Amino acid sequence: MGFSLRHPADGAGPTTASAGWLNPVRFREAQFLIWCARAAVPESLRRRILEVAQAGLNWPLLLELAKSHGVEALLARTLTGLCADLVPSADLDMLRRRTEEAAAANQAGAVELLRLSRAFDEAGVSVLPFRGVGFAAMIYGDLTLCTPADLVALVRRQQLADAERVLVSQGYSVRGGAGDRTVDAGVCERPLLYIHAGTSRQVELMWAVRRAQLMFRIDRPEVWGHVRPLSLDGRKSKGMAPEEALLILCVHGAHQAWGQLSLVTDVAGLIRAGRLNWKRVLTTALEWRCYRVLLLGLALSHRVMDAPIPPQILNLIAADSDILGLAHRMPKSLLLQQQEGIDDQDVGALLFTLQDDWKARWRYGIALCRSHDPVIHSAPAWFRWRRSLHWLARGVSPVHTLSRWLSPPASIRHLFHR
Repeated sequence: MGFSLRHPADGAGPTTASAGWLNPVRFREAQFLIWCARAAVPESLRRRILEVAQAGLNWPLLLELAKSHGVEALLARTLTGLCADLVPSADLDMLRRRTEEAAAANQAGAVELLRLSRAFDEAGVSVLPFRGVGFAAMIYGDLTLCTPADLVALVRRQQLADAERVLVSQGYSVRGGAGDRTVDAGVCERPLLYIHAGTSRQVELMWAVRRAQLMFRIDRPEVWGHVRPLSLDGRKSKGMAPEEALLILCVHGAHQAWGQLSLVTDVAGLIRAGRLNWKRVLTTALEWRCYRVLLLGLALSHRVMDAPIPPQILNLIAADSDILGLAHRMPKSLLLQQQEGIDDQDVGALLFTLQDDWKARWRYGIALCRSHDPVIHSAPAWFRWRRSLHWLARGVSPVHTLSRWLSPPASIRHLFHR
């Protein structure tokens, strides 16, 4: 029998909007937004949406939540299709205006993405769209259902310098000037941001996700080995396979503490597309050492967005008490008791908890200690390793300080490696 992570109030209860439809761990507008933030609203939710809308909402708050969580287009589609007459005209007009502007920006972004893709192909540089319009087209089949954002491209680490030359040839320059970093030999560890002089459009090149002293490579052989055709506004391009895309979305979400609802809706939308080879998803997650990161992403997508997860995987989630506890704490800004949530300040503790085994966990713990991460001295109450990590820091910090004191200055360090 499959295990359900949903709160009983999410799926059953009295038929009055004030008593039974709302989740007691979220405030009214937050739960309403979650119901509406779907490309297709199931019949079981339509009645709930209508009853809560009729009962009354703080519409300006709802629109502000949708904007901050990157789901304005999904909310607009649902409200327009189900209950436009119940929304104050000024609020609905504002939402429609924003989504129309976003759709136009995404259309322009798709055109630019196709142009750059052709340039990269001609130069022999392997690049795949990451997030934004590329993922929206793959997940929803509609590139307008995402918040306009900078173009983000996944590139092989060893091709960073080649990719930069292509961007420069297409009118882009390094944001902030060339003096603040280098891509020589593909060793740059910082985000690579480029801006177009004429349009001010920005492009970011990525080969890894990095946060709180943890770097996770995403330019992996499995990604490039399973490239799929991608339709962008009716024109053909290349994109990730859904299995690798799911893993990368979960990694990205964890590194962002799942702070935006759009992170969860993207995972749920990809699952609902129904093209996943779940065996390959789990096998690849184990190989990439992001198994528990995957489980958390799946738990959130199921609990928050009712994503259809196979019963066997729900049982794996149910067996992991850490995953169950974390899934109740995000997205933080949608919780009724927000002091119990997890946000950017807790990313170190979150990523520590999500390591797949004790060796990886304590290796990461040493990195947190060496960097004096805030989690060492002000760990959240839910973090069950806070005392152990504190004692580890007391041992690591003096050793790290001594090693830095004994190390030669950076200006002459190269003399010792000849």
